[in-house]
Amino acid sequence: MSDTPASPRASRLVSPGWLDGRLVVGVLLVLVSVVVGARVLSSADRSTLVYAATRDLAAGSVLAADDLEQVRVRLFDNADGYVAAGQPPVGYVLRRGLGRGELVPRQALALPREDVDYREVTVPIDVGHLPPGLTAGSQVDVWMTPASLGKPSATEPGAQAGDPSGAQLVLQGVTVLAVRADGGAFSGSTSVPVVLQVRPREVSALVSAMSLGRIDVVRVPRGAEGSGRLDLVAGEDG
Repeated sequence: MSDTPASPRASRLVSPGWLDGRLVVGVLLVLVSVVVGARVLSSADRSTLVYAATRDLAAGSVLAADDLEQVRVRLFDNADGYVAAGQPPVGYVLRRGLGRGELVPRQALALPREDVDYREVTVPIDVGHLPPGLTAGSQVDVWMTPASLGKPSATEPGAQAGDPSGAQLVLQGVTVLAVRADGGAFSGSTSVPVVLQVRPREVSALVSAMSLGRIDVVRVPRGAEGSGRLDLVAGEDG
């Protein structure tokens, strides 16, 4: 009688240990994916709530609650340059004009001061001596060319009319309140009435300039607008 052959040993599945290389690599890949995904999501929503103007505001305006609204924007590294949402800057004075929807820069605000007092002066500007499309809220520099320079002198036959060498800066950074394109009280003339906002101490210089010669207004670019402080020409006390 022959011997019965022994049965082969059954193979068993061995549970992988925690130190198995493939398992460790897989866990690390999952962790890296989670961290990278979280960073991508957080960087995609780095928006900031800041204040913006609800309408066009002229330099010298005192901010009211309805002048401001909160908007969410992405400012990256420039967030500190604008007024963050929270306590609205109501009562602050604008150093320069702001357009509707424009964010409110910190540097455009000034604390209320006792000398924030203005007068409205209507200045007739000859056609061709004011920027095209001039509107309320713009800032302009006011220049005066003496009337004697508008025509040749009898003693100087070689003199040229309209020599601009004597033009003088009267006021700087003045805010335009209105431009009456229809002529207003000056209807039928070649002048355009422009209403300017000036401080009481600048009224004399402006009125005197109107009587001495031709007035020109030069638009100040929005990015170059300053604090709205008006400087008198040489010869006038500040």
